[in-house]
Amino acid sequence: MSETAAILAFVALGVLLVTWIGIRGGSKASSTLEGWVLNSRLMGPVLVWFLLGTEIYTSFTFLGLAGFAYARGGGVFYNVATNDVAYAFGFFVLPAVWLIGRRFGYLTQADFIAGRYGSQGLGILVAAASAVILIPYIDLNIQGLGAILKVVSGGALNLRLAELIAFVVLAVAVYAGGIRGNAWQAVIKDVLMFVAIATLFVVVPLHFFGGFGAMMDKLGSAAAAHVVIPGHGSKVGVPWFISTVLLTGFGQWMWPQWFAVGFTAKGPRTLKLQAVFMPLYQVVKVAVILIGFAAVLIFAGQKVPGNEVVMRLAERSFPGWFLAIFVLAAVLSAIVPAGSIIVTSCTLIAHNVVAKLRPATSERAVFVLTRWLAFPVTLAALLLAIAAPALIVVILLVAYDFIAQLLPAVVIGGLFWRRATLPGVVAGILVGWGLSAYWLLTKHGPVLSLNSGLVALLANIAVFVVVSLATRPPEEKVVAPVMAAVWGSGRGT
Repeated sequence: MSETAAILAFVALGVLLVTWIGIRGGSKASSTLEGWVLNSRLMGPVLVWFLLGTEIYTSFTFLGLAGFAYARGGGVFYNVATNDVAYAFGFFVLPAVWLIGRRFGYLTQADFIAGRYGSQGLGILVAAASAVILIPYIDLNIQGLGAILKVVSGGALNLRLAELIAFVVLAVAVYAGGIRGNAWQAVIKDVLMFVAIATLFVVVPLHFFGGFGAMMDKLGSAAAAHVVIPGHGSKVGVPWFISTVLLTGFGQWMWPQWFAVGFTAKGPRTLKLQAVFMPLYQVVKVAVILIGFAAVLIFAGQKVPGNEVVMRLAERSFPGWFLAIFVLAAVLSAIVPAGSIIVTSCTLIAHNVVAKLRPATSERAVFVLTRWLAFPVTLAALLLAIAAPALIVVILLVAYDFIAQLLPAVVIGGLFWRRATLPGVVAGILVGWGLSAYWLLTKHGPVLSLNSGLVALLANIAVFVVVSLATRPPEEKVVAPVMAAVWGSGRGT
């Protein structure tokens, strides 16, 4: 058996083992819809930490950041700053979200929005749109898997077959294990990821430069313009960097899968602990970015696809036995994080769209439909990965432009401003989505040197406020219970 075949066999066995662990670890908790989606709101600090970590630090972290650093330079540091902003923001927002979810028994973000504004129609709109927006996020991980296997097999492996196998593994694991099974898979994936990245971070400087200090000296002399913000030859500058950090930092918790992870926790303190300790994951990002910068020197004069940089460095740096472990960690970073995204997408479609359009649907029927949707939802992401391949970071940034438009509805009106109205929310979201779609379809870059998604969000907020003030205030019986769940008195602002 060749070394490549042995590595692929090891990875296949590892993936099957982790899949089995997820199924076994989550099957008992997944006998009801709330258990399958939220682990019956009983997730402790350790599992929540790994579950959030596996969702935030994915194949995007493993491959995409290094690819961005290699291809585009210092602008990549926006992503480190993004999470720092997000964790500070989440310290205040996530406990409030949990209190409301617990009080009203909400399963999804769309439940929260529908309840706050007294409109099932708005809940259906947000759920359907969010389910669509989440497809590219699953696609991001499938693209990462393709990049990994392409390098490892030397291009000999049929990537479509590999992606199809990943689709089956993902769908079966989600169907059987639910969110708790995904959390146990996350523990294994994150431990392997820490080991893999830490080892690569040590080996690359030693192997290619003779030491970390020598690598940094060479970067400073031979690639100084590349490693500073905004990066060598970049078309975006510091305003884009700052605006992107604001958009993605405040928009991070608008992703419905992370919103749902907040609902899984035992209590608000569990979520506050996440905000305090999640920044430990940032060390991984910095290490990956420096590896991407080093690749600029290592692959000088060569044209290497950005998504393949990390795997090519690993292939040149490690003996076969450790490369097998590294590849398994990389493959799991592409497969495992998609789990909770699929769970959330299925729940939004079944619970917030189908069940609301057909109120006579029994709770058991909704649960059965939710689980079976794991297969078509994952298949849709696979088809998108085949039809529209792109740089991993670009996929994420485009999706952020749309999901961040929920910020006024969820945070400003949902938690603080009781004067926010249904017409204001709808008008603001439509304006934000409309502008984001227009700039995406016309392939427009930064607007006024700012991230176009933030410009769309500012327009969204302006319309949201103006229309809310111009329309009838919401009924007290709708707003008061929500504000009371957060603030106790129900006063709000």
